Amino acid sequence: MYIDTHTKEAMEQSICSYLCVTPKDLRDLFEVAGNEAQQDKFIDGDKLNEIFNSFIKEHLSDKPIDEVLFFHLSRRLNTAEDCNVGNNLFDLLSTDNAMSLFLKEHDVEFAVSDKHLNLIYKGKEVSLEDTNQEHIPYLRWRLGHNANRIDFCFNGFLLKDLLYRNSYARELYDVPEFIGVLATFLKRRNIGTDFFENSKYYCFEYCVPLQKIMFDDNEKLGTEQKRLYLLNQILNRLYEYHTSDIRYMFDHDNPIIRLADSDTMDEKYFVTKEKITWDMLG
Repeated sequence: MYIDTHTKEAMEQSICSYLCVTPKDLRDLFEVAGNEAQQDKFIDGDKLNEIFNSFIKEHLSDKPIDEVLFFHLSRRLNTAEDCNVGNNLFDLLSTDNAMSLFLKEHDVEFAVSDKHLNLIYKGKEVSLEDTNQEHIPYLRWRLGHNANRIDFCFNGFLLKDLLYRNSYARELYDVPEFIGVLATFLKRRNIGTDFFENSKYYCFEYCVPLQKIMFDDNEKLGTEQKRLYLLNQILNRLYEYHTSDIRYMFDHDNPIIRLADSDTMDEKYFVTKEKITWDMLG
């Protein structure tokens, strides 16, 4: 089972059902937590989480949460519109697919070298050794050249309710960051413009086994700890609704979740996808 994180109402109904409490119980919790965590003119976040965690443990169900909704923002090429698989960046650049074919048509390829990728442009390898040159540190990081700092992972968000108010959602409306940096580095602006003109922006929804995902800011959590952390984060979001005017709420604290760097989001976890227009982004 999973907690429904599509909307405020879905979260409230889902978490109340799971913990066997009422909406009034939640409101009472938020009043007590807010009063006890109040420190002068600010809220003590650690104290708030302590109170929420105690409430969760007091009402925790015997039925385990073993799945999580996973919302992934992605501008996808039209040639891949029927593909709902989520590849990690290493596989996306090094295997045959819509992305690698698009880049090849723009004279860009990537060659596997041990556990990292080398950039090939117009048939020649491009050196990424000069880290003082603009964009090279970023490309080295994304292509796995720094063994202690690798980022190939497929990521997303835990909560859908305010996702389109997230600054990251607006940034991704243009082109993927990697494509934008690559186009600028190679002085090939048309790579970016062609990608934008031949793609659509989506929110992909997956339902994933909890054990497969990691929380970006707490990646070493075990399965049981993830369950408690997930419930805590949902209570935090509902507390924000309780204390704030929705007109002034944004999505700064939406937990980022991801797969392992070498993992792939299999199509069997796909639920649906929604096309995102600029007008939908708050």
